[in-house]
Amino acid sequence: MSRASSVRQFVLRNLFVACLAILCWGPGGACTAIAQLSVLSEGDPARQWQKVQIASLEEQLANAATQDALRRELQSQLKWLRLWKPGQLTEAPLWKQDESARQRLSEPIIDPDGLATSLRQRLLGSEATPTTDDTDELQALLSEHPDDVGVRQLHLHWLDQSVYRKTYPMEIADAAIRLVGLLEQLRPQTPDIESARAYCLYRRGRALAYRELPDVIKQNPIEDPAQHAAELLGAYNQLVDMVGRRQPEFILLDIRMLRRDRWNGQALALLEDHAGAIEKRWFLKKRRDLLHELGWELPAKEAGSLYSAAFPDAEPVEPKTLEVR
Repeated sequence: MSRASSVRQFVLRNLFVACLAILCWGPGGACTAIAQLSVLSEGDPARQWQKVQIASLEEQLANAATQDALRRELQSQLKWLRLWKPGQLTEAPLWKQDESARQRLSEPIIDPDGLATSLRQRLLGSEATPTTDDTDELQALLSEHPDDVGVRQLHLHWLDQSVYRKTYPMEIADAAIRLVGLLEQLRPQTPDIESARAYCLYRRGRALAYRELPDVIKQNPIEDPAQHAAELLGAYNQLVDMVGRRQPEFILLDIRMLRRDRWNGQALALLEDHAGAIEKRWFLKKRRDLLHELGWELPAKEAGSLYSAAFPDAEPVEPKTLEVR
């Protein structure tokens, strides 16, 4: 008998028992029987689905012919499903965080001549209320000092705000790579300059990834998808060469690259591994999206409810596949 048939028989058997109880108990017992049936239909199918999925993954992993890359993906999926308790998903990560003593990076402000210091406070300070005059001043500074590191870094930071990332992804990517070149010319090359370069490469990679989002492509199709993919991979590889993979500050780009290659189980596991380094909004959103991309609609529904409850302005679910490889 197939697993699907077993699940159907399980549900039908409980339906029969509930209906029999109604006949035996009469009208007074009907509400109780219906309530029991409701509990069965809402809870047990999810657990049965989970068992079927786990059994399928274990069967694939037991196959000696399963290649290493696929094996890592299946192991990641299995880890998540084993720890998921249907109906009990919370905003917290599903497992204990990796507390390895990896050195954390921060993005320093590099402004040797101080040309951007005052304007930075007005544009991006904690109490900033930018005006048109401020943005005009930034444009004037760019024209007067096109190769000033401080001005160029301010320009990049101004462009690379979440509100602009889907509108100006290529402008952000270009600003980032231009700043990388200017930073490489500074002497001596201090740890702060190295960190600033790493963040530039991360911002460039993130911008190129945003360029691939379906809603961005819909507004402005990519003329040469293969070239664009090569640029994204190049930016990512440059970042990896500098800081390696799994740097907490850049973990979302690692996750995006796994998603591009359809290793969604590994991306989900990496997301859970580094939840503590990810802003809550992005953790909840990307967990929801990855569960949908895996086709796991029951846990995806739970994750979606958590995200919507925490952020009522939440965006709808991303499509299961990206339009550009």
